[in-house]
Amino acid sequence: MSNAFPVYESCCPIHGTISFNEKEKQIIDHPFYQRLRHISQLGFANYVYTGATHSRFGHSLGVMHLAGKIFERIVTLERDWLVDIFTPDDIAYFSQIVRFAALLHDTGHPPFSHSCETVLPLKASLPLPTDWYTAFTEEEQATHEDFSIAIINALSHDSPPLLSITEAQDICALIDSSIEVSREMKQRCELDKGNDKNILPLLRHLISGEMDADRMDYLHRDSHYAGVNYGKFDMDHLIRSLSCVQTEEGIVLVLNHNALHAYEGFLFARLHMFLQVYLHKTLLPFDYYLQQALLEREIDFNITGTLENFLTARNDKLLSSLFEAQEKNWASRIVLRKTVKRLFQFEHYHLPELKQQVLKVLKQSNIEYLFLQSSNYLSMLSSEDQSSAPLLLKNETLGKTQYLPIQDVSLLLGQYRQTADVQYLYCEREDYPYACEILTPLIFG
Repeated sequence: MSNAFPVYESCCPIHGTISFNEKEKQIIDHPFYQRLRHISQLGFANYVYTGATHSRFGHSLGVMHLAGKIFERIVTLERDWLVDIFTPDDIAYFSQIVRFAALLHDTGHPPFSHSCETVLPLKASLPLPTDWYTAFTEEEQATHEDFSIAIINALSHDSPPLLSITEAQDICALIDSSIEVSREMKQRCELDKGNDKNILPLLRHLISGEMDADRMDYLHRDSHYAGVNYGKFDMDHLIRSLSCVQTEEGIVLVLNHNALHAYEGFLFARLHMFLQVYLHKTLLPFDYYLQQALLEREIDFNITGTLENFLTARNDKLLSSLFEAQEKNWASRIVLRKTVKRLFQFEHYHLPELKQQVLKVLKQSNIEYLFLQSSNYLSMLSSEDQSSAPLLLKNETLGKTQYLPIQDVSLLLGQYRQTADVQYLYCEREDYPYACEILTPLIFG
């Protein structure tokens, strides 16, 4: 997969040297991508983990590096049969599309990342290429993926264009499964003839799958900047153990059996980062405060569907609006870091009616409370949505090779077919002693 373009380099504290070609550099230099320097990776996490001030800019470079590294590793390992069904031009195109998709997948994130997604406009207000979609609902609320797709499409209409229309559509198809690949990609994969050359499941997996480059990067990166060890796993061993195989569904990702425990370490890292960092008890209220400040129009900040407006949607602008409104309720809580006290955490072993009883007692006692919950799947393979590409485990026994769905083999995954779920109950600090007094008989008998 040689590249005729000059090679540029950037230093990364997670991966060392990250190399990119001329075309990738042009995209990195574009204002849409440079905007990511001003979008925090972890929202308000630096309120707890003081080093967690890193941005989506570095993360996206890391994802591009890993996605390219994994794809190159797989092609090198499986070259004997891949070169029989794909031309060198095909493989080079797949490699570049994967790297572009990894580089651009987060360009649509609003300030403070997921905290602002609740106030994004409807899809209909975005300049989206609706003819690329298998189904498009205008009245749905836009997500950060929708803004990423609008940006990628816009890059293909620049003067001069940084991406061809074909490249833009295929990049978006790896990011959003509801988007069809281009006619040229269909021809490369001979999709009208079956799935023997359908490499899309593999390419999509590297961008948004069970063990994708995105997760690999953010777990290590967020752990590093937060100053914790929860997100660490043996990434090099996992990458060395990846390959692919042809199945009825197309060409899919395969993990060697000797890396099963490394995969389970990856799951543990994800679980622990959610429970200890992403869903930290102190951070959830600040996400809520920001959402309320936006919904109640306390601050002069609005995300419309235009990309000109979105370019100005940065952390610094939002923070400036919060400081200007710091005399108001929700804005003041963020600016002055007014924390509430966690009163109780509902666990999976608590009876469902306990929550209703607790909230009822607090209400009757005129104690203001805040109940927040959040959840995320530990594994895509443990969710009810089975639309994602499978991850197969390669097992060689008695001279025979088997490819088994990893969820049928991993005991850990079988035990954790649930969500990383937290339910926190908060009250104002001055109300905490009284709240403890009235809830103790109810909870402890």
